[in-house]
Amino acid sequence: MILRKYLTLVSLLTSLLFFTGCFESIEGYKNEIENMQTPRLMIEARGIDYGGGSGNRVTLPISGTQLKLEREPVVGEYDIINVDMVKVDMGIALMIQLTDKGSRELYRRSVTHSGSRIVLTTNGQPIGARRLSGTIEDGQFFTFVEIPDDELGQFVLDLKASIAELQTHYKY
Repeated sequence: MILRKYLTLVSLLTSLLFFTGCFESIEGYKNEIENMQTPRLMIEARGIDYGGGSGNRVTLPISGTQLKLEREPVVGEYDIINVDMVKVDMGIALMIQLTDKGSRELYRRSVTHSGSRIVLTTNGQPIGARRLSGTIEDGQFFTFVEIPDDELGQFVLDLKASIAELQTHYKY
């Protein structure tokens, strides 16, 4: 009887110490990145919306373009492995590189939703959109964003740091 109480007490203390260590490390992760950005690729909702509950309406910050998006992302933050600024004919765009899983899902959606727009969001806010004119087979998504050019460099650096943080500490 005494042994059972002793073992119960030891196991409770051990679990308390374990959980205390976990909580400290979670709080430590929150403070490592000053401007944490959680990127996601969302797709425009199509068709008639009878119930009004299929997605949410968002507005791009500079152009004011309003889009209705599906609730679930096409590509979540854990399937984005890199973001870079690239120079294209029309200016500076973002190139978003995806994992194999993200590439497959983007490919599927680009086939079935041709003509719809893919919207890049960070922390739930839309920052850029691209109309799907064909299939995306290589896992690289290019889009222009509605961020001033003088802020774009720092934004990409914040995105890169956030992606690295998400991939190392929060990946499930």
